[in-house]
Amino acid sequence: MRFRTYSDDSATLKEWAKQLNIANNGNYPLYSTVENTLNHWKDELNKNVKVNTFSLLDTTDSTINNWKDKLNGIYNI
Repeated sequence: MRFRTYSDDSATLKEWAKQLNIANNGNYPLYSTVENTLNHWKDELNKNVKVNTFSLLDTTDSTINNWKDKLNGIYNI
């Protein structure tokens, strides 16, 4: 499974939601805003990896790019 970025943040999170829900049998819903989605997912992802490694950065783009690298490191070992 590869985590990629798409044309906009909403499209990226929509695809990631599919992947994360399959991989974790988890709770990765999409919320009305990208910010709300990232905020919820931050808590879920940190629970799953049992380390507080996912955080929100200054912009949604920077957060998504940071998380892309982390998710690929976790799920593509």
